[in-house]
Amino acid sequence: MSKTVLRNFKTRFIGKSKYGNEQWQKADSKWYDEIHNQNTELHENFMNYFNSKKDIKTILEVGCGTGVYPIKYKDLFQDKIYTGIDFSKANIDFCRAHSNFEFIQGDFLKMNLPNKYDLVYSHAVIDHVYDIDEFLRRIIKSCKKYAYINSYRGFFPELNEHNMHWRDDDNCYYNDLSVKKTKETLLKSGLTEKEFLIRKQENMDKNGKRWDETVIEVVLNN
Repeated sequence: MSKTVLRNFKTRFIGKSKYGNEQWQKADSKWYDEIHNQNTELHENFMNYFNSKKDIKTILEVGCGTGVYPIKYKDLFQDKIYTGIDFSKANIDFCRAHSNFEFIQGDFLKMNLPNKYDLVYSHAVIDHVYDIDEFLRRIIKSCKKYAYINSYRGFFPELNEHNMHWRDDDNCYYNDLSVKKTKETLLKSGLTEKEFLIRKQENMDKNGKRWDETVIEVVLNN
C-alpha cells in the first residue's frame, strides 16, 4: 500500500473527531502553557514579527489550542478582530469561557471560511496535519496580506518530498517539511517567489537547548 493510499485510508476511517485525540484533544490549558513556557524564544520571535506589521486588523490563528495568545497576551490583540480555530472541542470551549474573541471548532482542512484575514498564523500545527500541501493552500486562500507558519521539527532543504511519520500512540502524523515541496506548493497556489520566504530559524528552550525550525512568511502583493 502506497504512503498516499495509506494516509487517505487513515484519515477517512479514523474520522476527524478522533484524529490526534491522544495528544491534543485530551490536553488541557496547563499542557499548552507548559509547551509555551518551554519555547519562549519561538514566541518572542513571532511577537516581534507581529508588532512589525502596522496594517493588521483581522487575524486568524489556525490551531489556537487553549488560547495562549488571545488569553495570555490579549493586549496584543486589543484593537484587532481575532478568530481562533482548533480541532478540539474542549480547547474551543475553554477559549470561549475565558475570552470574548471568536473561536471556531473543526477541521481547518475541511472548512470553507467566508472571510479572508489580514494575518493568518499557525504555530506547530503543520507538523501534525494529515495533508501538508492542502494546509498550505488553505492558509493562502484565507490570507489577505500576511501569513506566518512555524514548523518546529527542523529545517529540511535536502528533502524532495515531505516525510510523514504516523504515530499510533498520538493517533496523528509527525511531519518533516520539504523546503522544495513547500516552495512548489506555494507557487502552484498562485504566489510569486517574491511573495514568500521559507527560512531556517534557530530557537532555544528554557533549558538552553537549541534546534532549527522552519518559518514560512507570506506577503501578498495585492
